[in-house]
Amino acid sequence: MNRSIKSGAKARHGEVRRLWPAERNLFTAHLLRLDAATRRERFGTAVSDEFLRNYVETTFGVGGLVYAYVESGEVRGAAELRGLEEIVIQTGEAAFSVERDWRRRGIGEALFGRLITAARNRNIRTLYMTCLPENAAMRNLARKFEAEMVGGYADVEGRIATGAPTPFTLLDEAMDNARSFATLSLSLQRKFWPQALFGRSASRH
Repeated sequence: MNRSIKSGAKARHGEVRRLWPAERNLFTAHLLRLDAATRRERFGTAVSDEFLRNYVETTFGVGGLVYAYVESGEVRGAAELRGLEEIVIQTGEAAFSVERDWRRRGIGEALFGRLITAARNRNIRTLYMTCLPENAAMRNLARKFEAEMVGGYADVEGRIATGAPTPFTLLDEAMDNARSFATLSLSLQRKFWPQALFGRSASRH
């Protein structure tokens, strides 16, 4: 679903949707654009480009989901749900990253809401998230979703009770998945159509 993410008097039009494994290059590009401070906020320490590329390879699959804010074909914010391989314990880990120029526009809140819906639908009753003590924006975001915050010297942990799935949350995610998969399919068609047309034209000569 297209969503309008507001920034002061301006409105940015983008889409909050699931990312699929075939779109990992979009997620990689997003992480590589993060400045040093934002990388530290996301991962708790300084990380290199090589680390980020390797990290993406472990993100998609049985153990994780990625939702993103996509604007003009680029991922500008992302939310990860990890721990799905241990779903029997009914807990998961949430992580967020938003590029600096796209902050304060409601992107993090929109991503958080989508992530909680996905967690509920997988019977994850408790979401955990950690951030650095100085990351006030992330702490404030967690409190909007009634997170219980536990502070420490090195990091702050938030615990969020997600609730049980409902017919509405199941339908909501199903519709979101259908839309995002349709977007992926259209993107792949646009990518390969020129190649197919070029190959067909060449075969005539």
